[in-house]
Amino acid sequence: MRLSNLKIHNFRNFDFIDIALSSNMVLLGENRVGKSNLLFAMRLVLDQSLPDSARQLKLSDFWDGCDFAKNPEIQVHLDFTDFDNDPALTALLTDYRIAEDPKVVRLSYLYRRKPDIAELTTNNEDYEFIIYGGGEVERSVNNQVRRRICLDLLDALRDAENQLGSWRNSPLRPLIENAMASIDLEELEKVSIDLESANQKIVDQPQIKTLEKSLSQGILSLSGKGHDLKTSLRFSNADPLRLFRSLGMYIDEGKRSINEASLGSANVMLMALKLAEFAWRKEKNERNYSLLCIEEPEAHLHPQLQRSVFNNIFREKDPAQALIITSHSPTIAATVPLRSIINLRFMEGSTRAYSLAELPISENELNDIEQYLIATRSEILFAKGVIFVEGDAEETLIPSFSEQLGHDLNGLGITVCNVAGVNFNPYIKLAAGLGLPFTVITDWDPLDGSKEPLGRARTIGIWDAVCEVDEDVEKLSEKDRSWCVNADFEKFSTAWAKRGIFLNNETFEVAIARTPNLRDALLDILNEQGFGAVRTKRIAEWRTGAADVDTTQLLAMIKDIGKGRLSGKLKKKISDMEPPAYIRDAVEYMVKNV
Repeated sequence: MRLSNLKIHNFRNFDFIDIALSSNMVLLGENRVGKSNLLFAMRLVLDQSLPDSARQLKLSDFWDGCDFAKNPEIQVHLDFTDFDNDPALTALLTDYRIAEDPKVVRLSYLYRRKPDIAELTTNNEDYEFIIYGGGEVERSVNNQVRRRICLDLLDALRDAENQLGSWRNSPLRPLIENAMASIDLEELEKVSIDLESANQKIVDQPQIKTLEKSLSQGILSLSGKGHDLKTSLRFSNADPLRLFRSLGMYIDEGKRSINEASLGSANVMLMALKLAEFAWRKEKNERNYSLLCIEEPEAHLHPQLQRSVFNNIFREKDPAQALIITSHSPTIAATVPLRSIINLRFMEGSTRAYSLAELPISENELNDIEQYLIATRSEILFAKGVIFVEGDAEETLIPSFSEQLGHDLNGLGITVCNVAGVNFNPYIKLAAGLGLPFTVITDWDPLDGSKEPLGRARTIGIWDAVCEVDEDVEKLSEKDRSWCVNADFEKFSTAWAKRGIFLNNETFEVAIARTPNLRDALLDILNEQGFGAVRTKRIAEWRTGAADVDTTQLLAMIKDIGKGRLSGKLKKKISDMEPPAYIRDAVEYMVKNV
């Protein structure tokens, strides 16, 4: 079974979202964008522990943009698929199949004005909630469904230590109870006798005996004989039927209790025990499907532990359970499967959701992106906008150029992403799938001997990649493509700059060499390398203008230095220097669209 789609309408941050879901979900987004509200919307449908008093919402739970004169409704719809191979689930859910697709079961929550209230009202008592299935309000969802398809929440303020230490709340409880139920009572009696003997050995120590007597007398003097509690000191209850409640989790080979564990260790144990509990309940036929929601699971976990935990969790392919997490951690975002990611962004008065579950990319592109999203690159998933560049030089220098233009990219939430080459398309699809504004800075590349500049076809390919993901973007017509093939660089680059793709007429380093002030800084660096007489003379001629900069010779010198090393040196020299025009235009375009 799989939760395959989620719709929310008019609830808190959300005007309307309709997103496909993967087998597991990772919710990313800024604070207050609605991650917890999205989880709560799902709980309204599924969470058995949520009382009806919590399901009875208030008018303040409506999206702020609702017009109450139009009698709005809060709606949450969860679609489930792939349940037909489980006869128990099929029997349980068959009444909730939707008419348009019998392979889909829909469970829904509705908060609306009561049918007998005709006039406009602002009284919470005039509203009601209904939980129903199959797209038909008359088909109420019975409690048996919520017992068999369950959602559990570990919220951001969870107290892992308390949950593990409390017998009533611990996920260890049902596992221990199940194990103890299979132990013969006579065996328990023997253990009880041994335990009582150990208790007695400690209590019989003179110092303990004296303390026990003193405490008992003190309590008796306060309560009186009629209310004597008959207290005694011991380390465990010896009653065989209560004996198992003394069992608990210990660390460091039993030397320390869970209370002495670090917060991170306690959180890892709590997650592991919850997953074990789900598996046990499925095995015992108490549940058919479990959703575990964890808010900010990275709390108190260092990056290596985050990677280890979530690599292992997401590696498991149990169709009977799913994990939903909210996170601000680039480490987790880089670890989880790409298709599990859902990005929430607040735009134009409402939160929008962008799911990568059905991102139209090939398996090779998927692998490329997942390899790319190491922790230092996964910031793209948290960005407000992305500037895609070809290499190290642009990645190093564009933030500095932006500062010269008066823009702090970090402060604006804009990240510069180096794709280490010219294969932009997978990353363009990723940005489009996340709903992120982006721009591309690339080269015209007329230097490889080809009659046709490589930048022309690359640009068209980038736009085609955008169109694959975003149906609202206008595709290129045959007339447009014909124009692109025949346009010269000036017309081509001007036209595409309006769509966020910026080209120089050769390569980035050549553009630097042809920009006043930047050229002198570049030539200073070249001169410092101690090249031979021929190259030194050539650099001098370029500086005086006695000869034009020869791009082939320039790139050969840069290759000897290394582009990364050159850009690092150049970064130190470019204060108060204007960037090349196409870089300036790209930065301004990005800033304007964030």
